Amino acid sequence: MEKRIRLAFLALLVTLFVGTVGLILTEHLSLARAIYLTVQTVTTVGYGDIEVHSTSGHVFVILLMLVGVGVMLYFAGLMMTFLVEGQLAGVYGRSKMNKKIGQLQDHIIVCGAGRVGRQVLYRLRKEGALCVAIELQEDLAIQLVEEGFLVIQSDATHDEILKKAGIDKARGLFTALPEDSLNVYVTLSAKGINPAIHVVARMDQLESEKKLVRAGADKVISPAILGGWRMAMSILKPISVDYIETVIHDHNIEMEMVELRIDHGSCLVGKTLSTSGIKQQTGAMVLAILRNKEVISNPGAEEEIFRVIF
Repeated sequence: MEKRIRLAFLALLVTLFVGTVGLILTEHLSLARAIYLTVQTVTTVGYGDIEVHSTSGHVFVILLMLVGVGVMLYFAGLMMTFLVEGQLAGVYGRSKMNKKIGQLQDHIIVCGAGRVGRQVLYRLRKEGALCVAIELQEDLAIQLVEEGFLVIQSDATHDEILKKAGIDKARGLFTALPEDSLNVYVTLSAKGINPAIHVVARMDQLESEKKLVRAGADKVISPAILGGWRMAMSILKPISVDYIETVIHDHNIEMEMVELRIDHGSCLVGKTLSTSGIKQQTGAMVLAILRNKEVISNPGAEEEIFRVIF
């Protein structure tokens, strides 16, 4: 609709320009009188205070009436539709939303707001993380806007749309488009624009995992595999599954999982869990240590937190 209004307005301006120039050449009117007669003709007002005298002027005015009035009516009709349907407010809302998106820093981009992407958005909002969704389907995009999310209704596979979502300033991207090939494409585009961004990709087919990893995805997740594992474990080990779900989902209990990065300048460098004082001073329990891409689960008291290599 906006594009059609812009084109109609441009056509109206061209009509007024051509009409003014034509009347100056055929009737030898001044610029002001030529503009006045052109507007009279296009708007069908016709005060009659300016008359056309030459034959060429009559022919030109007839053409101007046929073309100009049509353009004017078309433009007026579009504007009425635009106002009646409330799209003027929609444009203002989109402009305001685009401004907010442009101000985001260290946020997360979610490509695709289907069943999986929508749950990601809900979890991000619950955790207080800044996020913006890119969704192609208009109905889904409208629903998200009504729920208070920042949304770009467009195709996430286009580089300019990722840039509009602030990918150069984002810390992470989740791609949950309906086809694995599209998720591969988005991953390639995202890593090409911002190599440092952390990309989590959804996959449906097992053979797509290697392609997504080669494309640059830092983590590849299959909702089907996770759902199947959870269903099986809910029968085999129901208490364990309930405990994990309570830790992850229940915010009413005083338990929180936190990831901490230990750098060279930390006071914990070279210390073991027993000498670090973490348990005594904070009451926290260290579940695992990640060292050189190796996960040490349930580390012992003598395990070094950060091993210094000479």
